[in-house]
Amino acid sequence: MASIEAISETAMQVITYAGMAKSCYIESLKYYRNHDLEGYTKAMSDGDENFSQAHEAHLHVLQEEMSTQEPQITMLLAHAEDQLMAAETIKTLIQEMTLLLESRG
Repeated sequence: MASIEAISETAMQVITYAGMAKSCYIESLKYYRNHDLEGYTKAMSDGDENFSQAHEAHLHVLQEEMSTQEPQITMLLAHAEDQLMAAETIKTLIQEMTLLLESRG
């Protein structure tokens, strides 16, 4: 059986990195709004690095579950999933918003 403690630790990593990614993506839009393309690019890159860390932790917990073949779903893990998906959604939204603003000149 997968360790609840290990799952909880991994879930906290996902929450932390996904939350940091979301913050970076939102920050990038503020840079973009102020015509600071260097700041925008750096914040998006920082967000991508954090998102990658969250995704790696998420993959680890999924692999652990598959190796034990005993699903271990906790509210903490459900929250981690939510944070990861929210970060991805915000990134996509920010990218689309900046493309929209660029097209309006």
